[in-house]
Amino acid sequence: MIRKATKNDFDSIDKIGTDSYPDNYYEGVESFRSKLLAYPDGCFVCQPRNDVIGYIISFPYILFKPYPINCYYKNIEHPTCYYIHDLCVLKEHRGSGYASALVNEVLKIKSYPKALMSVLDSNKFWERFGFKPYKTEMYYGMNSTYMILD
Repeated sequence: MIRKATKNDFDSIDKIGTDSYPDNYYEGVESFRSKLLAYPDGCFVCQPRNDVIGYIISFPYILFKPYPINCYYKNIEHPTCYYIHDLCVLKEHRGSGYASALVNEVLKIKSYPKALMSVLDSNKFWERFGFKPYKTEMYYGMNSTYMILD
């Protein structure tokens, strides 16, 4: 059900993100592609049957620095955290445990601390995994919370 993403998943990942997020959160397929190609060990998809229904994108990054949306990823020479950049499950499959399964796959990666920007009122979801709010700030036009898991 959860597997590493491959370049064959580019179109599915782009469609899921495009269909799920508000327009100002759109991240082009080339940006997704850069993350998957630069750090494939942190990119997973959920495919319970024939179709990919969700994904998570994560990579080594800099602690206390939110990763900008729609930017190409380049490997960080001296990372200080492991950053969860994006998690998305198709609306009709939410509440079925697929998002948690994707997060748990990333939490198996032996790199701490982990960090992320909680957007669209998802703080409570992330707190279930032990993430704690660090600070709230504007992130692409919306109040968002930078969260850390030590």
